[in-house]
Amino acid sequence: MIKLIATDLDGTLINGITRAVPQDLEEVWDRLNERGIVFLAASGRDYNGAAGFFGPLAEKMMFICDNGANIYDKGQLLETHNIPRDRVHTLLHLIDGIENADPMLCGTKGTYVTAGSPAFMEKMAKHYSPLTWVDNLYEIDDEIFKVSVYDATGDIKGHTYDPLAARVGEDYTIHMSANIWVDIMDTAADKGIAIRRVQSMLNVTKEETMAFGDFYNDVPLLDRAGYAFVMANGTDELKAKYPYQAASNNEDGVTKAIKEWILDKE
Repeated sequence: MIKLIATDLDGTLINGITRAVPQDLEEVWDRLNERGIVFLAASGRDYNGAAGFFGPLAEKMMFICDNGANIYDKGQLLETHNIPRDRVHTLLHLIDGIENADPMLCGTKGTYVTAGSPAFMEKMAKHYSPLTWVDNLYEIDDEIFKVSVYDATGDIKGHTYDPLAARVGEDYTIHMSANIWVDIMDTAADKGIAIRRVQSMLNVTKEETMAFGDFYNDVPLLDRAGYAFVMANGTDELKAKYPYQAASNNEDGVTKAIKEWILDKE
């Protein structure tokens, strides 16, 4: 019996055209809640950026944010994992050595950026949550839980991810998030570790968990679910690895699968 459902947002729950969650999501949430099934969002976005898609429903939900660095329940922060300041500076120094790689620091007081490449500046002008513009990222006085790197070269794996993973992969959790971001966090933070913490809080097993994802940063989450669904628009590697497939994010694949496998099955 499924007791916990966790879904990624971008490329999974969120429609890529309308940039909205499925119209039937609140109805699905209510029906799940009646059955005592917890539905949560697990995103690379920060809490404000993730919760903004759900309106008033966000105040009732659990969220795994920043690729697992933070866990929220009903708007309250339950758990966070920060990176020591000296290690943040080391990461910034490594990123400075990669051409066309622009860093962003995510902290408890805000999200910090400095002027970068034209592509980065254009992307930041449309950023989903408020930004704090600074002259020097090394001078930030905040607890940083995620260092993100923007790469618009078209070869994020070879250009940014592989060089950074070779240098810091044993000391940090590092993921490609979509095809333009690399996220670096404490080793105690990723979606898999976070969902395991939630499972422990709720006394739910892997076999009682359903999860949805589409990209490589969702792998730890999918690995902790007995019912691991990859979206039709997901990567071929993930579709080959996991046993279940949902319709695409543009076809409301998450809510369709929940109805088919749980709500309409009785």
